[in-house]
Amino acid sequence: MKPKSYLIRGGTIVDGSGDPPRVGDVRLCQSRIDEVGTNLPADRSEIVDATGLLVTPGLIDLHTHCFHGTGLWSVDPAEIGLRTGVTTLLDTGSAGCLSYGTFHLYVIPSTREDIYALLNISQLGVQGHGHHDPTIYDLSDRRHIHPGNAIECIERYPDRILGTKARLSSVLADDNVENEYAAMNGAIEAARKTGRICMFHHVASGIPLHEVLNVMSPGDILTHIYHGKGDGGFGAQGGEPSEALRRARDRGVVLDVGHGIGSFCWRVAEPACQQHDFWPHTISTDVHQFNLKTVVFDMPTTMTKFLYLGMPLEQVVRHSSWEPAKVMGLADRLGLLKPGFEADVALLHLEQGRHELTDVEGAVRHADQKLVSVMTFKRGECFRSANSD
Repeated sequence: MKPKSYLIRGGTIVDGSGDPPRVGDVRLCQSRIDEVGTNLPADRSEIVDATGLLVTPGLIDLHTHCFHGTGLWSVDPAEIGLRTGVTTLLDTGSAGCLSYGTFHLYVIPSTREDIYALLNISQLGVQGHGHHDPTIYDLSDRRHIHPGNAIECIERYPDRILGTKARLSSVLADDNVENEYAAMNGAIEAARKTGRICMFHHVASGIPLHEVLNVMSPGDILTHIYHGKGDGGFGAQGGEPSEALRRARDRGVVLDVGHGIGSFCWRVAEPACQQHDFWPHTISTDVHQFNLKTVVFDMPTTMTKFLYLGMPLEQVVRHSSWEPAKVMGLADRLGLLKPGFEADVALLHLEQGRHELTDVEGAVRHADQKLVSVMTFKRGECFRSANSD
């Protein structure tokens, strides 16, 4: 069905650039943003009254698991996408080269959201979980790691695979640090030889963090930056970021939230952000089956945690839209409310009240406001959100 022309009228525009919010109108014409201004004429557009709502670019979640139907981890993209204000998803390593073809041919085309991927350097992708026997971990067998096959897969599907991913944790490698090194080096090799980015999950790893940061290039992503499991780059006393972490940030390594079921702790994030001004480049959920209905819930909830920490609203939106678009190489058409860009728009409500925000250790903070998705537009088509009437 051909998208209509919509005039989103009277909302508070938070355009993704980091500029202060302003009241105004946004016209969507077919699949593009046509105008952004004030007192725009109707011109036969269908009117959407956005009074009291935030009008933002469609949210971009840089860390998800949405290879639905395969393995234990991945969720249905429809659960975490348009109904929550998210229009673009990056799946981070759910598929390896042995399974990515199925993801590409059957899952990605079936969704209304845009899905891109980072290819797991393990040919198996993300499969096992410690509570499900027998456990099948990414790095338990070094034969699972094959840079050549990863390169071949990336070259076969270059329009959707943006780079590589390695999960560096001792438990995922059966406590064999050589397997972790093989994964780290293999992910870097495949990314460099295909001219793409690499993401590292580094949590309770046998490889020191500074060694991982040293092999990363500008544009590569370190996710789970506020985890609390040791060697995370923040001092145990006072939470000061290490020199290695500061240097990596300064030379363009992307620091990503990747909240997940075990990787966002108030005791780490509060001093990092509030005392040391060490904010993330990108806000993301790491949403999967084991956190969807517990601690993560959705992208607006994760964004709310950074509002609580003191990040200004316009920056929360920027780091959930335009910044991830830049990381993904999509900033010429996504992430901003700008004429000519794709008509991906989220309408959010900033609900006032007393809201519990829980971290992965069960620690609770109480916020007086919370972001909630109301309506989403994807290429100019309108979708009601999970919390709309």
